[in-house]
Amino acid sequence: MSTQFGQPQWLTLEGTSGKSSGSLSPVGLTRTTGKLLATQGYVVGIEISGSGTRQSVALADLGGNIQYQVRHSLENVPDTKTVLSLIQEMLADVMNPERLQNGRVLRVGVAVGGLVDATHGIVRTLYHTHGWNDFPLQDYLSERLDIPCIIDNNANAAALAEVQYGAASVKGQNPRNAERVVLYIGLGRGIGGGLVINGKIFHGETCIAGEIGHVFVKENGPQCSCGSYGHLEAIASAQAISHAMIEHSEAHPETVAALRRVAGDRPDNITTDQVFMLAAEGNEVAQSIVQNVQTYVGIALANIVQMINPGVIILGGQVAQAGDVFIKPLQARVLALCPAGANTSLRIIQSSFGSEANIVGAVTLALQDIE
Repeated sequence: MSTQFGQPQWLTLEGTSGKSSGSLSPVGLTRTTGKLLATQGYVVGIEISGSGTRQSVALADLGGNIQYQVRHSLENVPDTKTVLSLIQEMLADVMNPERLQNGRVLRVGVAVGGLVDATHGIVRTLYHTHGWNDFPLQDYLSERLDIPCIIDNNANAAALAEVQYGAASVKGQNPRNAERVVLYIGLGRGIGGGLVINGKIFHGETCIAGEIGHVFVKENGPQCSCGSYGHLEAIASAQAISHAMIEHSEAHPETVAALRRVAGDRPDNITTDQVFMLAAEGNEVAQSIVQNVQTYVGIALANIVQMINPGVIILGGQVAQAGDVFIKPLQARVLALCPAGANTSLRIIQSSFGSEANIVGAVTLALQDIE
C-alpha cells in the first residue's frame, strides 16, 4: 500500500463490525512489532473511549513528551465508521509532515476503553457502544498507516504510563523497575483496571486481568453495562454515582434544590465532583452514595490486595479526582479489611496524569519497543 507520510491513504471504511475492507492479516496472529533502536523520530498515541464519544490523538517524541495533540468529543454515541473516520482526520492533522521535523513516526499506540485482546490486536467489545465486537483494530491501523501499531485496554496503558513516568515511578531509578507490582484502577464512565508486574503489563490468559469493574460485589445489585448484576462498575463508576444521586434525590426536596444549585437547570448533568462536594457539605443523600462507593470499592480492592499483594494502587478517572476526601477513607477501609501481612507497605494514591492518563498511556504503549 502506498502511503505519503502524514497523509495516509485510508481504504474505504466498510464492514466495521469485525471485518474491514482491504487486505488484512489473518485475524488471530500474535502481535509482534520487534525491538527498535532509535535516537530520533516520533510516536503517536490514540485514545478511544468506551462509548466512542471521545477520541484523542497525540504526537510525542521518544522521551514521551507530547508535542501536539487533538481531541474530539461527540454528544451522542457514534457508530464504528464515524469513530474511524474522525481518527483518520485527526491522524492526518497530527502526522502532518510539517510537524515531523525530527524524523518519522516509528510506532502507534492505541488505548481502548473496552475489552481488548492485546495479544492479537483485537477489540473484543466496548461495553458502552456497539459495532466493535472482534474488530481487528491493530491490523486496520497498521495496514493503513504502514506503521507498526500496538493496542491495549486503556487501564492497562494508563497503568504502564504511571509505572514508567508517573505516580509509581521513582526518580533516579530505572522506571521499568520502580515498583514491582502496581495496580491501576480507572474510575470513569466505566471502571477498568491494569496490573503491571516488573514493568510489564500482566494480561492473564485471555487478556482480562485487572478488569475490576466486573468484579461481583453486591448480591441483587444494580445492572452493569455488561448485562450482569452487582458488579462494581454498576455501583462506583462516575455514571453510576450520578444516576444514583438523581434517583435518590427524588424523595428529598432539599437535595433536589441542592442539585439545581450546583448543576444549574440540568440537574441530570450532576458530576461526580459535585456529588462529593455535596457530601462534604453535609447532604445526607450524597453522603450515603459516597459511603456506598467507598464500601464496595474497598471490598473489591481488599480482595485483590489479598490475591496479588501489590505495593501500590493508583486511582484514576473522574471519581478519583475527588482526591483525599475519597482516597483517605478508602485506604483506611482497605487496610482494615486486609490482614496485616498484605497491607504492611501498601499505598493507595491518586493518578499523576488525571484526565490525560489514557492518552499518555497510549503514547507509552507505542514506546514499549523503542530503545
